[in-house]
Amino acid sequence: MELEEHYSQLLGINSPWEIYDVELKVDESRLDIWIEYMDDKGACPECGAACPRHDTRKERTWRHLDTMQFATYLHCNVPRVRCEKHDVKSIRVPWAEKNSRFTLLFEAFAIRVLNAARSVEEARKLLGLNWHQVDAIKARAVKRGLARRQATKIDCLGIDEKQFR
Repeated sequence: MELEEHYSQLLGINSPWEIYDVELKVDESRLDIWIEYMDDKGACPECGAACPRHDTRKERTWRHLDTMQFATYLHCNVPRVRCEKHDVKSIRVPWAEKNSRFTLLFEAFAIRVLNAARSVEEARKLLGLNWHQVDAIKARAVKRGLARRQATKIDCLGIDEKQFR
């Protein structure tokens, strides 16, 4: 099995996405994986319509879960499609949310670390992130959680005390 195929299986990268390079930097304790979109068409992120490929954005990088003791980063030139309704849009990548520099799996792990840690500062240090990165991960997690929540009717509301001035 080739190294690229091995990492494709580990990351769940399927067609039309393909891993084309893996680079291990032992002296930096870093693993870099490059992913490419191999199709001439893609889905519009707004309406889901199949659209022709327009061009490619410059390379983006996402932090992924560590591989052994090596910090792992995914790199991809995300393609853009031309939708008749929504003009030119970047397609969605299956490993991360829009505007995030972390994979969904890394964010899920970070939330578990935040829940287990005594403080955000301890979790931040353990994850090797700054405060703003941790805050953005928390905000996206809350947004995902609220999107899954079902609206329910409130039958009864109780008020414990009333205060005037």
